[in-house]
Amino acid sequence: MDHRRGVATGPPEQLRARLLGAWDALLPLAGGLAPERLGALAELGSWPERPVLARLLAQAGGEEAGPEAARQDHARDGRDAVLAALERAGRRVAGALDAIEADPPLGLTVLESPLGPLPLLTQVHAMAHELALAAIGSGADPVPEAITDAGVAALVDVVGALAHRQGLRAAAGVWGPGSGGWSFRADPDGWETLGGPADVPGVEGAAATVLGVPNGRAALPSLLARGEVRLHRIGGLMALAPLVEQVPGLPGGALLRRAVGAVGLLGRLPGMR
Repeated sequence: MDHRRGVATGPPEQLRARLLGAWDALLPLAGGLAPERLGALAELGSWPERPVLARLLAQAGGEEAGPEAARQDHARDGRDAVLAALERAGRRVAGALDAIEADPPLGLTVLESPLGPLPLLTQVHAMAHELALAAIGSGADPVPEAITDAGVAALVDVVGALAHRQGLRAAAGVWGPGSGGWSFRADPDGWETLGGPADVPGVEGAAATVLGVPNGRAALPSLLARGEVRLHRIGGLMALAPLVEQVPGLPGGALLRRAVGAVGLLGRLPGMR
């Protein structure tokens, strides 16, 4: 039996360092934001009515999870409250990783998500994508590389997971100008998620620019025209078309939507706090 499950079966110490490193970089970024911009990060915080990580861990352990409370808007809760919620969220992510490290099969337990069934550790790791989008949306400039790199890794890993689940043989990546980045290779048996350069179809551009595409779709044609985002081996990217048929709003017609639509897939994952 093939046990390749992307980052969930990769080196656990690397996943931990990457995910917690993103949280460690977020806290000083948040502390330096003006009050009117800090609200953009409030959804990342751990709030009493949204114990998402606790629910996921309980479900993975076979426990019944109670009904999920309605999400509340905490953007106006005040600077101290938001910063405290962000600190709690980082601690809970570390606690979830501790629990999975103590019981590795727990991390491979497949649980439902808005994108369909995904392993628990895949979903926990995917938090880095939401974290990166929120940091970019806050207007912080620059956003630390520890955050954007983790966000790209999360994006690529989930797309690889979905390609595997769809039974596709596909490979793709996202990388910065000249180096770095992440790629996946998927087939019906599993998927691998790897850091560093790879000879695969993909999207090239600064991580913050590529990650920002889903929140600024109208700008995509101009980004392509200016060379800030480049598509490589579009034919290979179109192998991902079955994954993006339901992603609305991408400009540039069916070809562009299918070529780069995977960038917006994680927008349907919930906040995991």
